[in-house]
Amino acid sequence: MKDTGRLARKVEALYRDRTPGSRALWEESRGILPMGVSGAAKFYEPYPVALASGSGGHVTDVDGNDYVDLLMGAGSSLLGHSHPSVVAAVRDQIGRMATVLAPAPLEREFAERIRGLMPYLERLRFANTGSEAVRTALRAARAATGRMRYAKFEGNYHGSDDYFLLSSVSREVAGPPHRPKPVPDSAGIPDRIREETLLLPYNDVENAVSLISDNAPDLAAVVMEPVAFSSGGAVAADRHFAQAVRDVTAQKGIVLIFDEVVTGLRLGTAGAPGYLGVTPDLSCIGKAIGGGLPLSAVGGRADIMETVLGASAHARGTHIFHSGTFTGNPVSLAAGMAVLDVLEREPVLEHVDWLGDRLRATLQEVLDSHGRGHMTGFGSIFQLHFTEAPPRNRREILAGDLVMLASVLLGMCAHGILWPPVHPGVVAFAHTESDIDRIASCLETVLEMAS
Repeated sequence: MKDTGRLARKVEALYRDRTPGSRALWEESRGILPMGVSGAAKFYEPYPVALASGSGGHVTDVDGNDYVDLLMGAGSSLLGHSHPSVVAAVRDQIGRMATVLAPAPLEREFAERIRGLMPYLERLRFANTGSEAVRTALRAARAATGRMRYAKFEGNYHGSDDYFLLSSVSREVAGPPHRPKPVPDSAGIPDRIREETLLLPYNDVENAVSLISDNAPDLAAVVMEPVAFSSGGAVAADRHFAQAVRDVTAQKGIVLIFDEVVTGLRLGTAGAPGYLGVTPDLSCIGKAIGGGLPLSAVGGRADIMETVLGASAHARGTHIFHSGTFTGNPVSLAAGMAVLDVLEREPVLEHVDWLGDRLRATLQEVLDSHGRGHMTGFGSIFQLHFTEAPPRNRREILAGDLVMLASVLLGMCAHGILWPPVHPGVVAFAHTESDIDRIASCLETVLEMAS
């Protein structure tokens, strides 16, 4: 696998030959959509696959090609595409009422069901996206503590708001590994945001705790992904590391915020306390809770949520603004209720965890037979890395062969596995053991192309 350039040329030729309709649509789209897409995660070189339909664990592109889908809406489709229960719930709800800027019974009902599963969400509010939820959580922490600075971990992705677009998706790093410095992920980020943000090393107990302790008087919150998804490469936080962060934030009166937007429900209905053994002060959940429709929530300790959103918040001067035209949208809530119904009656999480374990083990065997590559992940989440050892943080990911990774994943797409080089992969309830075998066979084929 020494000639990465030759592999890149081979897989791109196969990819282009397989997807002429996707290419044509992309070229037409560039005339109205910058880069031909409506979001950064939808684009990858040389152009993205354009999808026409999805069913279960598979999708079909505009050329009629079938793919095993390992994107699943960045983890949103826990059950799979077009699950009958979700389709029926959405059809029923949209036929009665869609968007309303008013309370609806489903808001309370769904909130109570979520709290019944995740009791640490003592109070919660609904939003539409993970970005909105994390933004609101940070605002709540600042209002409740009266402090303005916050800390995040290098390589953790928390959405598209200015405050979180630092050292997430950028391939640049600054400062030594034990004392990282924020690097903007986008143009248009005010310089002052770097000054208000403390960057922490991920999965580094001693140095993370030291930095938090040294800056504690100014910190309103520490925000963390229990499993670093997106740019974090499906790298789980060590339990000892997570507990150490919990301990120091509790000691210093700093609000610990978990970004469970990807992991909420997917890694267990109990949330972070169940799969990580650590309870945050505030948490943000999303993606899977909406059954593939836009839905997120922010919640946690009742005292914090009431301090910033309760009846006496205005009098205290701690009231925060949280609203939105589509928050608590009945159609999304109906889809979410259907997901919870299926989780209650079918072994969804047991199946996806088993599939995830089998996929990682099977693909690692393929990689080992070629003498290169490592799988990371947790439960139904996974990613492939061409690094010297399984990476534990963003810097170790960036030190790997990213060109090889992009070529192999594009090669997977060229062979019918939708796992493009933009995201880690996930499995859904609708995936099967035969899908895992097909994925492993495709990986073997692509790696043989590189030899």
